Amino acid sequence: MIAESSTVILARVSSKAQEDEGYSLDAQLKLLRDYCAKNSLLIIKEFKIAETASKEYQRKVFHEMLSYIGKEAIFHLAVEKTDRFTRNFRDAVAIDEWLEQDDRRQLHAVKENLTLHKNAKSDVKFMWNIHISVAKKYADNLREESMKGWAEKLAQGWSPAQPPPGYILATENGKRIHIPDPLTKDLIVRAYKKYLEPGMTIKGMVKELKDMGIKSSRGHYYCKSSVQTILSNTYYIGIISFNGKAYPGSQEQIIPRDLFERVQEKMHAGRPKVSVRHHSALQSLIRCEDCGSVVTWQLQKGHYYGVCRRLTPECKLGKMLREDRIEEMVITEMKKLVCPSPAIIDWVIEEINAQHGQIVEEKENIASNAQEELKRVSRMDDNLYDDKLSGLISNERYEVKHEQFMIEKASIEDQLSKIDSEINERMEQRLSILELTQKAAEIYSRKAPEQKRLIISKLFSSLTIKSGQLSVKYSKFVLAISNRVQKTTNLLEV
Repeated sequence: MIAESSTVILARVSSKAQEDEGYSLDAQLKLLRDYCAKNSLLIIKEFKIAETASKEYQRKVFHEMLSYIGKEAIFHLAVEKTDRFTRNFRDAVAIDEWLEQDDRRQLHAVKENLTLHKNAKSDVKFMWNIHISVAKKYADNLREESMKGWAEKLAQGWSPAQPPPGYILATENGKRIHIPDPLTKDLIVRAYKKYLEPGMTIKGMVKELKDMGIKSSRGHYYCKSSVQTILSNTYYIGIISFNGKAYPGSQEQIIPRDLFERVQEKMHAGRPKVSVRHHSALQSLIRCEDCGSVVTWQLQKGHYYGVCRRLTPECKLGKMLREDRIEEMVITEMKKLVCPSPAIIDWVIEEINAQHGQIVEEKENIASNAQEELKRVSRMDDNLYDDKLSGLISNERYEVKHEQFMIEKASIEDQLSKIDSEINERMEQRLSILELTQKAAEIYSRKAPEQKRLIISKLFSSLTIKSGQLSVKYSKFVLAISNRVQKTTNLLEV
């Protein structure tokens, strides 16, 4: 029979960074074992999750632990602190239910000096809820920042995921990008061509890729479904598919589009064809000035023609719009942004840099004030600790106030961490738009429809059509840059 001192301990490190910061499994286990020995708790089983474990494996071990303490006569669960245990309310509810079933059961968060059980005081339960909320906020913020990073990377034309075979990771101007792999890119092209040979099947291509020596990042040869994924991956023609959406990519295309289309045609012969369709570069971008509806496009006799919903008499009298002629108007608007003098552009860049310096100075003042506030909160927290040691306040009161100070400090530190990145991001965005205004008219015609759409969206906030004539409104950044160029030009003329 297992004694009422029976204990399970859980040690977890969520990332390599935490391992480097001293939150190693060995350190956690030593802390928990010492705690159990000091409090006469008998360790029955230890659950460990290393920093190298996948998210699926971490969840698996965690649920094994929950199942074990639920089925066995375990009365104590010891963890280093709350966020080593869980960062979501669902797991917290599971532990609450476990505790409610027997008043002998206890959860020990050692570093937080918290012991939770069915009959724990309201202050203890309050602290538990605060720790769970802080842990969840950390997890939510981590996910939010990751998604923000992914969105920015996709906007710049780069995939946040690992590249497919034929590409490798590289660093350019401090950024991680994907470039063709000199060792495998030609093999991928050969694989596409090989598949088009008479009698070749996906099953046959499994052997072909194996004979070529093409392996996954983990060193495994590709199975049938993986080979099919390679042969239908739009990444090779410059389109990133991520979370069910398509984005124009900045990576170099290693498969010609016509070759890609022929492979899709063969692969999906006899069933609905799944291939990259040519959409108008102007799809969903132009509105009718008369009725306000979006112009839709359809292919007729080799050309795309656009038409609104014809909701007004003026619309009904209008002719259909030919895509290539509207695109000529778009290019004409782009040409208006080109400055005839490179020297003026250089001066505008200098002015942007000077303005950037002023913003940096202002932000430094904000950062200085935030640092002072951070010191003030730290002093108050130190004084609070002294009051606890002197017996002026209870441990429970100390924990409540200390947690409030920690949340306040975390908020200030978060504000400080974003200051520089926000400034640099704004600076890079302005310089990028400035460069695009000078090159867009020249490069637009050579780009794929998806990339044309991206150029248009960066330069114009709206495009409207009336009686076959295009009107545009520049985006906020482009308008500011255009006004600055014009102002500099006028000063030089004077």
